[in-house]
This record gives sequence, structure tokens and C-alpha cells, in this order.
Amino acid sequence: MRFALPLAGLSLLAIVLAPVAAVAQPADASPPVLGDLQPLELPEELSAAADVRWRADGSLVFGLERDGVYSWRPGAGLVELEATLSGSTYGRASRYGNYSRLGGTTDSGLIFAGDLFGVYRRHDGRTTPLKDNLEIVGDLDHRGGLTVAVGLARQPSPSPGPDDVWEPYIAWSIGPEGDARGLLPTRDGGAALEACHAVELAVSRFVADDLILVIPGAEPGAFLYGLDGSLRGTVDAEALSATRPDCRPEQRALLRNEESRTAWLRRHRLIDDVVANDEGDVFFFVRHVTDGEALPSVEATARDGSTEVTTTPPADTDRTAKQVPENARGNEGPAVRRVAVALDGLDLSNLAASASEGEAVVLTGEQAARVLALAKARADRSEAASAHAPMASVCWDIIHARVKDLQPVAIAPCAVTSDRADARLRADLSGNRAVLLIRGTTRLGSRGVGRPGAAFEAHLRAGS
Repeated sequence: MRFALPLAGLSLLAIVLAPVAAVAQPADASPPVLGDLQPLELPEELSAAADVRWRADGSLVFGLERDGVYSWRPGAGLVELEATLSGSTYGRASRYGNYSRLGGTTDSGLIFAGDLFGVYRRHDGRTTPLKDNLEIVGDLDHRGGLTVAVGLARQPSPSPGPDDVWEPYIAWSIGPEGDARGLLPTRDGGAALEACHAVELAVSRFVADDLILVIPGAEPGAFLYGLDGSLRGTVDAEALSATRPDCRPEQRALLRNEESRTAWLRRHRLIDDVVANDEGDVFFFVRHVTDGEALPSVEATARDGSTEVTTTPPADTDRTAKQVPENARGNEGPAVRRVAVALDGLDLSNLAASASEGEAVVLTGEQAARVLALAKARADRSEAASAHAPMASVCWDIIHARVKDLQPVAIAPCAVTSDRADARLRADLSGNRAVLLIRGTTRLGSRGVGRPGAAFEAHLRAGS
């Protein structure tokens, strides 16, 4: 049975409120049950929420894409600021102002981070860094004074060479005083996570008091560790119906583009989040697209007449087309060349070739106007085409496994769906009380202008 819920800014979200037919599971297995759903009317201050955790008193903590970490009790109007780095001495993290990773709250304090620039703890009115050289942060969790994080830590000074920028681990356990132990060695020097951190693939969770689950996402596999850092077991992501992402260094700039990132996400089945209860049940939320036309590969090439247009963005270095007055020509340096442009055909490939060689592209005023007019016409056609493109439904299967081996026991297919192609899910579980956050656009993708998210409370349990 499905119910469609109208949500401002999120269109429609459907939640399965009863067990559905199991997929690829034992004949006698019952799928996990997500029931008693109630939408949470989030205050406006929490519209940019990117992560959520329960507190022991039944209130919720939200990490925002900007501003700080806030607490709120469902049904209450008051939102309280719990932590922010604004105005602090933690330079880049303070200026960046992202709080999209939460480790949760315990007697040891509130653990939080952004997607970049360190892991921090708020305790007894003070904010201190736990690991400030963890420059790329994939995910966090915290229990009993121990924090587990997926991410890349920059090598200490003196500055390393180009081949050893990152410390040799992709996952860490961090003690209450910031003493860090590497858990999972990186297989490629951190290249995959550095390339794909914009699509947020990592998961780290305590799935029992003495077991830590690490899913690097950008690198294959899922790993179980003891509190002492010993490896207790491994699981192939394919066993959890997830695909291995294709994270390559050449995609780094590409995946910072929102449209390219959405296209990339639609081609993969990803584990968005994992929650566990105290009875040995672990639930994986596996995200995938269920219908609609597939977006082109982010490496695909399109053609507009005789002009080739590639979706691959230019290198990080800006290459600017400049106009040079007639009386200034002839004084250009050796790296500057005037490009002859055939105005009838506007051979843009010639311009692109010159720019790719590091040379400035010089246009007359008339030529620049023609290029801009053509670019605007193409943008208008592209916008019109996308307006008529079919919407894809994003779907999250809930896969139930037992903590002893993490082999799937049962699946509730498409237990949660959204018609937003870029929607992402975060969740937390306290007993059988679940909170689900369907995130709006991330700050990284929207340059600070996010789409409001939506939150729900429900009950999640293993099938009977």
C-alpha cells in the first residue's frame, strides 16, 4: 500500500507502509517493515538539513549544509544552535561553513564535520578539533567515546610531494583526545575518494557496541572492524545489491557539476545510509533509479550541426576569452595568438583547441557577440529539452541483514521513493524508532542555494 504525501519543495514522496514482495531472498524470509509513518513539519531554520541523529531524550540533531548544528524536538517550535565554527579560529572550516556530517551525541559530546576540513567535538561549551587534517570527510559515527570516520587526511608538514599528499588510510578510529588510528588502508593513494567525494558515497556506522562498519564507497567492499582496529569480516557491495562506482581522477572536476553528478548517480546503485538496532539487525538503504529515460553518461559527446560539444568541463585553470583593441594587437606575448573565426560556421572546435593549449583566445567585438548569441541559443534549446524530459523516480530498497555476517536476510524493494532525481537519504534508528531525512540539493551542487529537505518519523523493524 502506498501513500502520496504533498511536500512543499519536494514534490511527492511515497513511503511503503506495509511489507512488500521480497526480491532475491530466501522463500521463507519476511522483508523489513517500515511503518507508522509521520511527516515532521521542519521549521524553516532546518530546511537545509543534510544529516540527522536522535538524541537520548527523543530530540533530534540536524547538521546543516551551512550555519551550524541545531537541535529540535518534534512538535516543538524552538530550534537551538548546538555548534558552529563561525567566528572561530579554525580558518578554512570556519569560512567554509558546512556541517553536513554528524557523528551523533553522547556523554563525550557532539561530533560533527562538513564534507571538508576536519572533524570537531562540542563538549562543555567548547569546540575542539578531533582530527583537523582530515580534509575530505565522507561520513562519521560516534559511540562510547570513539569516533569512526571515512575520509582522507593530509600528510603533515613539510609539504609532501605530488604522489604522497594523503596519509595511507581511508578510514579512521579517533579517540576522545584526538588520538587517531588508521583502519582501512587506501588502495589507490586516495585518488578514487578524492575524485568522487562530491557524490557522497561513504558510510561509517557502529552496528554493535563492539563492531564498526566501514563502506568507503569510492573503493570497493564493506568492512567490519573491532574496537581494537582488527578486521572482523568483509562483504562485497554486490551482495547488498549495490554497484561498484566508477571513480576515476579525470571525473573530479566533472562531478562538481550538478547535472553531471545527477547523471552519474542515475547510473549506479548506492548505499546511501545504514542503521542498526540493539537486537543485531542492520538495515541498508540502497538508492537507485527505477524509471524515466537515463541521462547521458557524463562522458558522452553530443553534436550540434557541425560543432562538437562535450559534457566534460574544462580543466580547473580558467581560460578566458579576451577582446584586444586593434591598436594593441601585435604586442601580445608568445602565449597569445589571434584565432581566426569563420563567422558563418563559428568553428568552436578551433577555439577549444587553442584554449586547451594554454593560449588566450582573442575575439573581435562582433565575433564575441556571435559566440555569445550561439551559446545562449544552445542553452535555451537545452533548457526546453530538459523541461519535457520524463521524470525519474529515485527509489531506496531497505535490505535487512544480521550483524553476525551482514549477509542479506530480506529486502523491501522501493520502500522509499522520491521523484527528485538528485534526492539523497539519511537515517537514524533509536530502538525501532526511525527518522528519515530526504535531503534537498547539497551546497556543493547548488553553490549555496539549496532545495528544502523533508523529514519523517517511522518505525523500522525486521520482518516477522
